[in-house]
Amino acid sequence: MLGTRINTHGTGYFPLIVFRFVSLLSACLRMECRRPYLRSMLSRRLFNWIFYGHVWIALAATGLSWLSVRLTFGDQDWAAEWPVLLFVFCATLAVYTMHRYLSWRRAGVRPSTRRYEIVARHPTVSLVIGGVSLAVAGGTGLLFIDAIWSSLLWTLPITFFYLTPPIKDWRRLRDLPYVKVLWVGIAWSIVTVEIPVQMMSDLIDTSYARDHRGLNFMVSPGSPQHPFGTENLVRLLFTMSIALLFDFRDVVLDRSQSVKTMAGEHPVFTRWLVTAILVGCAAIVFYSQEYEGGTRWGLIGAYLVGIAVAWFTGQKRSENWYAVVVNGFLFIPPIAYLLAALWGADAGAILG
Repeated sequence: MLGTRINTHGTGYFPLIVFRFVSLLSACLRMECRRPYLRSMLSRRLFNWIFYGHVWIALAATGLSWLSVRLTFGDQDWAAEWPVLLFVFCATLAVYTMHRYLSWRRAGVRPSTRRYEIVARHPTVSLVIGGVSLAVAGGTGLLFIDAIWSSLLWTLPITFFYLTPPIKDWRRLRDLPYVKVLWVGIAWSIVTVEIPVQMMSDLIDTSYARDHRGLNFMVSPGSPQHPFGTENLVRLLFTMSIALLFDFRDVVLDRSQSVKTMAGEHPVFTRWLVTAILVGCAAIVFYSQEYEGGTRWGLIGAYLVGIAVAWFTGQKRSENWYAVVVNGFLFIPPIAYLLAALWGADAGAILG
């Protein structure tokens, strides 16, 4: 009913997805292999597919989207969250897989770094995974096109022109000096905040229209609640900070393509900038009246943890550091929210 607080102590689909994924991963790693080299080979292949096959980052985007939905609507039971999470997971997997495939195909000298190992060994499989994920995301998105078309007008051009110049001999978006991280932040804030909330709003409105025929509401039941607007800003800054850290990994590549980045030109300042951005995220959550007690402190802690990651990150770090740890940092806010909810924090929205 409108005007009542939604139950905020449930955990929903995302924790279940993560639990199933971790259980499957553990089962695979415990498989009996009599010869040690077989176990090592299995572990390496599984590791590569998860962390370099973009499953890890797709799960991270799904987790952030789940966080956005829960902060905006709470643990509501009017509409299922899984269509939203399925769309985000498949869209992220498709975009990152296709970007990696296109980068590998277009490279004059085929890259030998570990992040290209999957696509170099399995180009056809990578293309199929990207294509199937794109088809699933596209089919799901079409069901919500009336709700998300305005967001797609922003995110699709960024996604496409990030690696492909809009006109021949023009620069790609990633080639523009110093602003590569801005495109990443905008795209991630749209895909993990705007679109999931728009889709969930549509699902809730549809559910209400079906179950309460003939009733008129002054405010749409699916109208986004606080802290939707604030979380948009926080997500933009948070993902920009992580993109800044990834520029350390890409220093050699960017210099070879004459792309100027903060990490390449001012590495120490970049760490301080990331620190300031993460402190800013924590400050916005702290001073905002839109986040409730336990959730507020959980998210503040999540953003401040990133400061340590920033100062341990540098050009000399291995690719595994970026694939596992820096990408893994994306999981910290939804995990913090989940723990706050499990411990009884008031973590949802109030409708009405």
